[in-house]
Amino acid sequence: MFTMANMTIRGVAAAATLALMASAASAQVIDLDGKTVTVVHNASPGGATGLGAQIAADAWAKTMAGNPTMVVQSVAGGALAKGINHVMSARPDGLTVGWVAWQGSTRILDPEPLQIPFQDFGLIGGVGGANFFLHASTAVGGGIKTREDFAEIDSMTFGGFSAKSGPSMQTAAALDLLGIEWSFASGFAGDGPLSAALARGELDGYPATGVVYNNQLRDGSIAEGKSLGVFHFGLLDDDGNMVADPVLAEIPIFPDYYEAIKGEAPSGELWDMINFHANVSAPVNWLVVAPPGTPDEHLAMLRETFVEAMTSPEFLENAERVFGGPPNVVFADEVTDIVNEVQNTPEDMREKLRAMIDRMDG
Repeated sequence: MFTMANMTIRGVAAAATLALMASAASAQVIDLDGKTVTVVHNASPGGATGLGAQIAADAWAKTMAGNPTMVVQSVAGGALAKGINHVMSARPDGLTVGWVAWQGSTRILDPEPLQIPFQDFGLIGGVGGANFFLHASTAVGGGIKTREDFAEIDSMTFGGFSAKSGPSMQTAAALDLLGIEWSFASGFAGDGPLSAALARGELDGYPATGVVYNNQLRDGSIAEGKSLGVFHFGLLDDDGNMVADPVLAEIPIFPDYYEAIKGEAPSGELWDMINFHANVSAPVNWLVVAPPGTPDEHLAMLRETFVEAMTSPEFLENAERVFGGPPNVVFADEVTDIVNEVQNTPEDMREKLRAMIDRMDG
């Protein structure tokens, strides 16, 4: 089991830096003076994906030879696939990189010709700084005031990027465990459209990121009593137990919420599915990649400077502000292991995931 709950940027930075220094002696000879490097993300502007890409770009530009201009571009749509494919088809000259919400754990369920070969990208790193919580309108079920009230509702409609989104599948499984009937609305390209749909009464809730909670919701609609955070999903520790995200400390972690409501710990296939996503999806929300075929020398430069940027005081300070705490960051070797682990998901789990997706697409 690959777990990242206790692996933050501070814990891996020194080892990663030494490894990259040994492998990229000539990496910085590429001069990007006067050039523009585009960081493509695949969600709508203003959400966790775009915010993370922007603070990374601000720090990364200062570590590259020639200090190029780095611009962040949103390429949303296609259940997050449009931006991924945009990077996949970009010229492999190092002037385009991706900061993409990848959903690798469910994209492996696509028919083989439609699967995205993440292993073919130039893998630079990965960042996990956005665990998800169920953000629910207090108008759901005729009106609720507390988290305990939420457990008494009969049904709800929740939204998400797609049925193949890990947080959406976790939410569906959690509602099943609680005995709440649900319907799922897909096609939302980010936190902004989801929040707007909730405000219009088109949705009763959706899985929101800790980033958006920290920056918008806690002191916004939640403080105003228009919505509430019901429970959140965390990462797994080294023993396979789900642990709380300090950013979401005011919202109970799902197993604690479930036990308080039901009087016993969650278990069974639905709980296994929630933990599967906590293990292989949540530790890396965003892959940082170069287009396939990027020359080795340029890829080495991107990897080396990414390490330097992610360990810089500027990035750490901004990440603490945006994410509400230090993000989990992995570098080239570690992110390659994660991508490979996802590719090797056991067939029995794939069958369970397909069955849930069929229900959500219903």
